[in-house]
Amino acid sequence: MNLRRLLLLSQVPFWALLVAAFVLLSSTLDARVQATERADQTRARLVSVAQVMQHVVDLETGLRGYVITGEPRFLDPYNAAQVALPQALAALELGSSDQDGSLGRIRALIGRWQNEVAAPELLARQSSAAAAAALVKTGRGKAILDEIRTQVERYSAGQAASLAELEAVASAQLRRLRLTLLGVGGVALLASLLATLFSAHKLSSSFGRFTAAVRRVSEGEDGVQVEDRGSVEMHVLARAFNHMSGALTLAQQEAAMRADELTARNDWMAQLGDFGDWMQAARSLDEGARILECALPELLPGTRGTLLQHNASRNLLLPLATWGGETGVATPPDGCWALRRGEIVSPGADRLAPACLGGPGGTYTCVPLFSHGETLGIMRLRPAVEGQELPEALRALLPGIVRQVSLALAGLRLQDRLLQQSIRDPLTGLFNRRRLEDELAAQTAHAAASGQPLSLIALDVDHFKRLNDTFGHDAGDAALVRLSAALRDMAPPGSTPARPGGEEFSLLLPGYDLVAATALAERLRAEIAGWALTHAGIALGQITVSLGVAGYAPPLSTPDALVRAADEALYSAKRQGRNRVVEAAPLHPEAWLTLTPG
Repeated sequence: MNLRRLLLLSQVPFWALLVAAFVLLSSTLDARVQATERADQTRARLVSVAQVMQHVVDLETGLRGYVITGEPRFLDPYNAAQVALPQALAALELGSSDQDGSLGRIRALIGRWQNEVAAPELLARQSSAAAAAALVKTGRGKAILDEIRTQVERYSAGQAASLAELEAVASAQLRRLRLTLLGVGGVALLASLLATLFSAHKLSSSFGRFTAAVRRVSEGEDGVQVEDRGSVEMHVLARAFNHMSGALTLAQQEAAMRADELTARNDWMAQLGDFGDWMQAARSLDEGARILECALPELLPGTRGTLLQHNASRNLLLPLATWGGETGVATPPDGCWALRRGEIVSPGADRLAPACLGGPGGTYTCVPLFSHGETLGIMRLRPAVEGQELPEALRALLPGIVRQVSLALAGLRLQDRLLQQSIRDPLTGLFNRRRLEDELAAQTAHAAASGQPLSLIALDVDHFKRLNDTFGHDAGDAALVRLSAALRDMAPPGSTPARPGGEEFSLLLPGYDLVAATALAERLRAEIAGWALTHAGIALGQITVSLGVAGYAPPLSTPDALVRAADEALYSAKRQGRNRVVEAAPLHPEAWLTLTPG
């Protein structure tokens, strides 16, 4: 007899007992669950009827507050209860048989109170407080509310009695379930113990000799063999053990050989970890490129190549780093099979397509760089000595290197994107207040040191609130976006167009004196005044701006003083009728004292 049949026969009584126990437990558990569900439904109805009564109280409270004060805000609980009450009644009636008609009477009484009491009092209070008070004094509302409370209490009492009965049934079912579990568990434990003892006795006698043989092997003895006898499984196990014992010596020899390979790989992994640490310390793609040019020759010895970064806006692969004397050349990404297929493409590999359609041809191994579904670029490499092939060991290292490079490049690109998000206004794409303040500090310091002119234009959209109120915020946002585009187009190189907030814009102009800045502001004002903007097919009318221009006058001016002077000029333009450019007065000591908060 084989071991499987022996074990199966020993477990048959135990399985039969389990089936019977399962049937008994299932029936007991079903009864318990049904009793519990009925009790839960009754509790839910008690909660629902309490909510209905609370809504009725809110109706009466809100009505009384309004009748007494005449202020509409006292109707807030009344209005809220009117909305919630139908839902609460529907939830209460759902699943309720309402055999004695209590719920129907409650709903009818609430309807009577709303129609015969609430509606007349609300109407009367709109005429006069005295008329409403007269209706209240009739006591009709109180009588109906008392009847509602009586019906609710009667319904709640019935449900509470039903809940007590259901909980008693559920408790009885729980006691029965506990007794059943104890009985079934005890019998199952006893049956399992007997079956286990029987099986253990049979198996221990068979496996005892294997235990002794394994102990001898663990102590280092060679050539250990086990006698081939017993059940079919024991015969198979003995032959397998004897084969394993013979192969163990060969495995130990192979392990010693691989230990050297593992040591070399560990050294390489440590080097790769150092590379990752250096890349994490980089703060820009330029820094990362310099690190790559130093690290890749060490990580990929005996190679030369180029790492190209994917520029999505230009749809080009641009050289980021080179090593081994290679020269990077920008290429379109569409011609690279490695990027198309998302896998490494090696020269000379069997394939049904020609080499890359663009770039240096088929002598390179092309490795695509991806991270989180984003195409980062490609690494092209080849042996440093022409005519040779990349060693197989080096090919095996490529995925690990590419993974580190991809993660590092993705992190650096993310840093760059986050930097742009932190200094850009999300609606217009112009610089935000934070970047403007940084540029003001830097440019005023430069102007003070070099003596070069510096000007600031402050711009504000005229009647922007009216535009928003008339045409909506979407139209206002569209106008701001169009204005920011004009400001960006007219901003000279080196200037800082910014949106400090709302409908306010600024243009910081290094190298521009007050006259040149005023001329630029006038051109900007004239262009905007000539627009005929539409949004969603609706003409927005003429949009104008008021502009204030201030010039830096060291050493008495500071960034704050320059901003205040431009703002004062802007306010002057507003006071003079808007749609105009006003120059700020030169910043003399007296003006500085005026602009400095005291």
